[in-house]
Amino acid sequence: MKEKVERTIRALKRHRFEAKYVPDAEQAKRLILSRIPLSAQVGIPGSKTVRELGLDQALRDRGQITFDHWVPGLSAEESLRERKAQLTCDLLITSANAITEQGEIFNMDGVGNRIAPTIFGPEKVIIIAGINKLVPDLESARQRVRRIAAPKRAAELKIKVPCVTTGECNDCNSEARVCRAELVLLRAPSLTRIEVYLIGEDLGN
Repeated sequence: MKEKVERTIRALKRHRFEAKYVPDAEQAKRLILSRIPLSAQVGIPGSKTVRELGLDQALRDRGQITFDHWVPGLSAEESLRERKAQLTCDLLITSANAITEQGEIFNMDGVGNRIAPTIFGPEKVIIIAGINKLVPDLESARQRVRRIAAPKRAAELKIKVPCVTTGECNDCNSEARVCRAELVLLRAPSLTRIEVYLIGEDLGN
């Protein structure tokens, strides 16, 4: 695993991502918070990893302006407004479905507000991922989403789609389908600064 992590970090840096390995979640939380200016308006699109680290609540506790559509009690209109604000916030903090040892970042999305601002909009993007998201290549990244991430997330949300029953993607046409668009970051986008933190624990789906 150590060799895989080191190889991945080198590849990410070669692809012009700012990349760092952090041994545990608590250390990662402290480091990431230190990298977010108090003046920044922060977008938090759907990410279980961000919530597991407690970054969303920590940002709110210190008075940060956040745009988070997972806040309980939002109406449909308010949720949409939060998603749109994530596209133009100062800083976006999100996770990845998979990171390849070749230095590519893979994400699948249902609505698009998680992957769209990763490419362009916010001045800075922070991507965090546990070592369970580390895969050899892009095909393995897609299979990880089809067999692990998407079925688990759909089950957690109690969405009635075939993968919840079968345990893997059936390439369905359900109205409730959670995997509709994929993003592969081959290199860091030229006008978006991206910091990647690979954490030495299993986090997220």
